[in-house]
Amino acid sequence: MTSAITKEKVSYAVVEEHTTKILSSYKESTCLLNSPRNLEQMSRGRIIKNLFVLSFCYCLFYTGFWALTNLQSTMNSYSNMGPYSQAVIYGFSMASSLFLPKLIIERFGCKKVLITCTFLCLPYIACNVYLHWETFLVSSALYGLASGPFSASLTIYIDEIALRFQKTVTEKVEFVMACFFGVYTFFMENTQVWGNVISFLVLKPDKNVMKKLDASLKKCGIIFEVKSNLLNSNLTPPTTEKRILLIGVFVLMGLLALFIFGLFLDPLKNDVKREGCRGVGDRFVLWLKHFVNLQQILLIPLTTFIGMESALYSNEFTQVRYVA
Repeated sequence: MTSAITKEKVSYAVVEEHTTKILSSYKESTCLLNSPRNLEQMSRGRIIKNLFVLSFCYCLFYTGFWALTNLQSTMNSYSNMGPYSQAVIYGFSMASSLFLPKLIIERFGCKKVLITCTFLCLPYIACNVYLHWETFLVSSALYGLASGPFSASLTIYIDEIALRFQKTVTEKVEFVMACFFGVYTFFMENTQVWGNVISFLVLKPDKNVMKKLDASLKKCGIIFEVKSNLLNSNLTPPTTEKRILLIGVFVLMGLLALFIFGLFLDPLKNDVKREGCRGVGDRFVLWLKHFVNLQQILLIPLTTFIGMESALYSNEFTQVRYVA
């Protein structure tokens, strides 16, 4: 079991970039996995099926989220509404990752948490159709609160089915963990690919669009002026019809992920503990104790850099790419 948890640390670092996990989500998942319990018997076929269902549903739902994240600083640049919504999401995500995962997963189990959190995240995608401060920021806060339990339950579920699969083969648990997280990471990375493809196909300009002026082309790339974005002649905001079509596609993909989750993902029968849960204060103290762990301390600069990199890519860099 110790080796499995050690391997999960490596896998968790791999998938950190494109999910809203932070260190506290990892703490919750390893804490749950470390509790003694009997593993539910599950055939290899069912385990593989659950792995692909979970990974495919993640790809379906987060394709829309990451595509819209890449467009927030351009398509929703009015009054910086898009960047502010991202700040709200990640602020609430940090709080939810610290306090909610263990409490909620122990009460309801991974499958119910995954379905519920996916449903709670859908309003954020839908609110991109018509931008209003009230609805957009509230849905962003709701998304952030749901992302912590979602990330923790997803990680726990993959760990659990990997441990069950290892019982049926002769391979070491480290190898099985790496393979399972590798499959998940493949689908995770595809969210960026297909999200950008869908955005391009829906938002591409008409064939009769005017050719870009040479003067405008000189403002692209490294000499791009951020403050001139709103007046840039290259930037043509999408029409209302295209915006509705794009958001509609992503909402339908999210609803399809919900349907597949509910119909095909098997619940884990030993991930629910009804007996009492620790108070919020106790969990906060446990979180602070992680700062005496050298490995946890060394991970903090890495996660900080990844967060700064993601902010640069999703806000500043995408402005240049979108305009260019």
